[in-house]
Amino acid sequence: MATNRFKQAPSPVATGSKPKRQPAIVSGLNMSAFYLFKNIYFIFYLAFLGIVYIANSHYAVQTIKEIKVLQKELRAVRYESNSKKSELMYQSMESVVARKVEKLGLEELDSKPKKIIRKHAQ
Repeated sequence: MATNRFKQAPSPVATGSKPKRQPAIVSGLNMSAFYLFKNIYFIFYLAFLGIVYIANSHYAVQTIKEIKVLQKELRAVRYESNSKKSELMYQSMESVVARKVEKLGLEELDSKPKKIIRKHAQ
């Protein structure tokens, strides 16, 4: 039967190489500019997100203003509708209708209406 054998990691060997030296442009005050250019795509991405965030907040404020204007208009229309509805209910009362049709010569019945029965001819 075969036995498991573990591979041993190679032992770190000290290399005699020197650390990489940065160019003169990168050293000193120009280090921040180098860092900016190195991450320019990320900076553009953050700027784009900022613009989208600002545009979205402006759009939300504009929408809220429009909603408030529409609510005021709706309130006015609702008041007008309620007043017209109550006016119609008043105009359709029996006493008001009777007063209006008196001018036309129509009168209210004092007795029950008569039922007309038609006899069928055979």
